[in-house]
Amino acid sequence: MEPMLWDRLGLVWSAPEGSGLTGALQPTPLLLGDRIRVFTGCRDADGASSVWWVDLDLEDPTRVIAEARTAALTPGAPGTFDAAGVVPCAVVGTDRSDVRLYYAGYQPPAGPGERFRVFSGLASAPVADPGTFTRLRDRPLLRTSPGERLFRVVHSLVRAEDGGWRCWYGAGHEFREGRTKLLPVYDIRQMDSPDGLDFPDAGEVAVPLGSPDEHRVGRPYVVRHEAGWRMFFGAGTEATTYRLTFADSADGRSWRRHDGLLGLDVADAGWDSEMVAYPAVVTTGAGTFLFYNGNGYGRDGFGVAALRRPLPLVP
Repeated sequence: MEPMLWDRLGLVWSAPEGSGLTGALQPTPLLLGDRIRVFTGCRDADGASSVWWVDLDLEDPTRVIAEARTAALTPGAPGTFDAAGVVPCAVVGTDRSDVRLYYAGYQPPAGPGERFRVFSGLASAPVADPGTFTRLRDRPLLRTSPGERLFRVVHSLVRAEDGGWRCWYGAGHEFREGRTKLLPVYDIRQMDSPDGLDFPDAGEVAVPLGSPDEHRVGRPYVVRHEAGWRMFFGAGTEATTYRLTFADSADGRSWRRHDGLLGLDVADAGWDSEMVAYPAVVTTGAGTFLFYNGNGYGRDGFGVAALRRPLPLVP
């Protein structure tokens, strides 16, 4: 079976000039009529991220139409669960007149065996102008459990046929000792919610770690595909950092991973020559586009690739 084939369209956007910020972490798109609004995290000198956005042309997602002048969401107050930075994960419309931003809120480590903690936050904005978000809760959206103690972050939600929500998230409870630093250990899990606001205390593993060397699979971005579902995500080892891959499912619950068939690896040189990470995929009248980060977890910004050769569902 031949892999998918993507045309790299290049680096698209980084933090606004003059903002004092750098990079553009975890691009998260929202279709807005004649444009694609991409939310992303831009870091300050201390590495703390705030959420910004940029509008891209629907037909040519390398062309910037507009960009935020102020942050859409800033880190929480000292002592809160998201005081060390906020990064967008999923942006979805509801049946009401608002848009929800599910984001990752970072905390400093609580002890020497940790590097950070990260949990889900939730904010909203008017659907007519989703540019500045207001927190809906001042505490994490998801409760922790022994197996999801350090990381529990919603990354993708899709409305189910019964009117509820199906959710995919990253979760874990430990760091592993690496050669030069502690390595976070997490996998991809799934659960259902009646309203996208209340969730079970724990879900079930959807995509486990694929080998003893792999310590993380994360940022699941799920889309409906043919008669089933396709999940794009990143997988990493200490030696290879992040690479992109995908899994398919006929029912959205049982997933089969397909390493080597995505067809977008690191480049020979340039901004994405060491790492490709944090995928998000949208389809418009002009085609299917994959937004992603490159070296240094989006140090230079985010880029986009266009799908040239698709792949049928392989459940």
